[in-house]
Amino acid sequence: MKLGVIILARANFGRWPDKVLFKLDGKTVLEHVIRKCKDLHVDEIIVSTTIAGEDNIIRDIAMKAGVSLSFGEPNDRCSRHCKAIDDFNIDYYLPLSPNAPFFDVEYQNIVIDCIKNNPGHLVYSIAPMETNSFLVSVCSSAMPKEMMSRPDRDEEFQGDTWVDEFYLMDETVPGFRNRYLFNANIAYKIEAYTQQLICEHLGHFPVDYEELTKALLEVDPL
Repeated sequence: MKLGVIILARANFGRWPDKVLFKLDGKTVLEHVIRKCKDLHVDEIIVSTTIAGEDNIIRDIAMKAGVSLSFGEPNDRCSRHCKAIDDFNIDYYLPLSPNAPFFDVEYQNIVIDCIKNNPGHLVYSIAPMETNSFLVSVCSSAMPKEMMSRPDRDEEFQGDTWVDEFYLMDETVPGFRNRYLFNANIAYKIEAYTQQLICEHLGHFPVDYEELTKALLEVDPL
């Protein structure tokens, strides 16, 4: 079984162009995401981008970081997931956002390790989606491929394609409901501006979950 991370990253893309190049503590958001991925229990870290000239900087960051590259369709994220899966023969993968450098490494690893003891499901998550655990999940390579075959598909896969999901639940991982970032409203507040405030407040990139949450409460009280 081969596990990987797939990071879909493009320059000058989305509602905030070049957001992945926004700098925190001297490094781009994308660089922080890649660096933290190296602490995950996976076999491959893949940055999926395009051959467009504007994405040269994305390719350079990935190559400098020593991670793998996959190239696909600029405007079809689902097909780029499939391309990366085929390029590196991935069985299960984490679809990590290039814009979320504060993702929870510890809990991602809990989910990753669970797959080895409970194989065969399409999706593995800390808990059902309604508990806002979407930030910590691992998908089977079959997920985007199933979506690609649907005539009504969106460029991303979601909704009713999230079936046969294995939940670790709070009995398996005590206290997960109290993890700060598992509240979606809080998670959405940690956008680039708040990320910058946290790094400036601390004087460095947060070293662990506890330091991050303490700093967020100090710079942006709820």
